Amino acid sequence: MAIVVDQRPFLHTNPAVFKDTSWFLANSRLPTPREVRAATTLRSENPCIASTVAFPQQNLFVKYGPRVKSSEGQCMRLVKYYLASSVPVPEVYGWDKDGDDVFLYMQLISGVPLDELWSHIGPEQKSLLCEDIRRIVENLGHLKQDHSEIVGSVTREMMTDHLFQDLSDGQTPGPFKTVKQFHDWFSTIDLPPGMAPEYRHWLPDHVSIRFTHADIHRGNIMVSPDVNAPRILALLDWGQSGWYPEYWEYCKARLIGEYRNEWKLFAVPHIFGEALNQWYWQWHFFLERIGRF
Repeated sequence: MAIVVDQRPFLHTNPAVFKDTSWFLANSRLPTPREVRAATTLRSENPCIASTVAFPQQNLFVKYGPRVKSSEGQCMRLVKYYLASSVPVPEVYGWDKDGDDVFLYMQLISGVPLDELWSHIGPEQKSLLCEDIRRIVENLGHLKQDHSEIVGSVTREMMTDHLFQDLSDGQTPGPFKTVKQFHDWFSTIDLPPGMAPEYRHWLPDHVSIRFTHADIHRGNIMVSPDVNAPRILALLDWGQSGWYPEYWEYCKARLIGEYRNEWKLFAVPHIFGEALNQWYWQWHFFLERIGRF
């Protein structure tokens, strides 16, 4: 069942504070960026990796850094509004900006990442979790754009997938009006102007545009710590999410992690099936050509 989303109510500039969230039932304000930095025990030195700090007594989690974007919070709010009963996502309380850093304030999920629990649970529990993840991915696919489709971020701006960070000057990842327009660009990244892309036909343009998390792996899936009956508590890290060709979710999930580990050999086929398998190496070829491996 398609759910046509109206993205406009979720588009806010910096700062944004949502007084109607559960945080403000017991608190009058969010911690300032200065207070968050002071509470950070280990700050990321890599600008591509966000710093994080938890405030357990207040049920608060903050991620911040120069690559954190308010569009991630906008995306999480949209998903929670339209799919609250079928896609578990932390509640977003607001965001702020200080210097180059954007601060994203959200609900702290009290669980463990699935990658910490995976080796301690049996085949039946793994199958049940994979089925739950499959349903989450399926439900995300029910979201449809409210007017003319694009390939781009949830804010209808450029794509935020980390694969497209730090491209050569002039290479901008969208937004694109059609899948064909995106494929034309994707197949020519870093090619000299006017050079025809080799193997462009490996990217057929008939696929649909789909709402995509774009970073599904065990580290981004929070579960309860019960090894006998773990359940999914939340899907995290929505910073790369947006509107992508329908094969993107599968290809990213298969790409992330160690080669030929159990996640790729067992979980990914269980979650996505085999229909999109043909896309992977064709997609991989163009990423390898631009040095993303």
